Amino acid sequence: MSQTQAVRRRKQQKVVETEETEELQEVNGELQRVIRRVERIRDEFSEPGMWKKILTSKRVMLSIGILVGFAACTLLLTNPPSSLSLLLEEYDLPTLGAAEVEWKELFSGNSPLVPWNIGRANFDGREFCVGEELSARGLRAKHPVILIPGIISTALENWSTQGEYKAQFRKRYWGGASMVMRAIQNPERWMAALMLDPETGLDPPGVKIRAAQGIDAAQKFIEGYWLWEKILQNLAALNYDTNNLELAAYDWRLSYRNLEIRDGYFSRLKHAIESYKKRQGKKTVMVAHSMGATVALVSVRSFLPSVTNTHRNSIS
Repeated sequence: MSQTQAVRRRKQQKVVETEETEELQEVNGELQRVIRRVERIRDEFSEPGMWKKILTSKRVMLSIGILVGFAACTLLLTNPPSSLSLLLEEYDLPTLGAAEVEWKELFSGNSPLVPWNIGRANFDGREFCVGEELSARGLRAKHPVILIPGIISTALENWSTQGEYKAQFRKRYWGGASMVMRAIQNPERWMAALMLDPETGLDPPGVKIRAAQGIDAAQKFIEGYWLWEKILQNLAALNYDTNNLELAAYDWRLSYRNLEIRDGYFSRLKHAIESYKKRQGKKTVMVAHSMGATVALVSVRSFLPSVTNTHRNSIS
């Protein structure tokens, strides 16, 4: 072996030894950090009053309240005392009959609220009965329909692409099971995301929440709690679809002025109405619910006067 090869081999061995040493130091450092973290946790739990602080925290109290409420409902509704029924009747209060039946159904496994039935909770064969009955009378889709939902039925989703909210991109912060999980896991961050800037009335720095779009934006609040779903099903039975039916979702947190400035909501609503009039030659029927009724009224009076003046029969 030449001297050059021997020198090269010794250099390679030194490099390998150096890398191994660095890896061992890194592993040792990580172990030291874990040990310090464990010791810190041990010291915190050994502090006087720590267990009291944990047990009286908001999350623990919420969990205890849910368990106590569930246990109370179980005892009350599975074997209601006869004296309670007499007391309710004496003061003309609603009886527990319906609630008792639903509670027993829940434990029997036939309730739509149990996990294995949630997927088919709203599909028991009766969903389209109203639309089918009207269709049998000869009624069919005639006028295009725009649905304007209320507060609860309008889902809001996260469009933030920076900071701590980036990981929840396109996740719903209002509506859906994901909202419930976020409100329980980190209520402060969830509330901070939904709150608007107190000065501008728009998005706070680093957060962007927008109204979900499309029919799914207000079809249901959470699984098993439908909102517009039954209406959509029966309108579909009358030959309504995405060509003559749409849902005008909006960010219900905003003022009407900011709703137009930031999202162009009323301009888009105007365009949809004019488009239906141009393509189908028929007036558009706006169906509103809850706060959506106020939005529809404001849109007609303040933002859509040109539509109503140009096409007298454009809106119903």
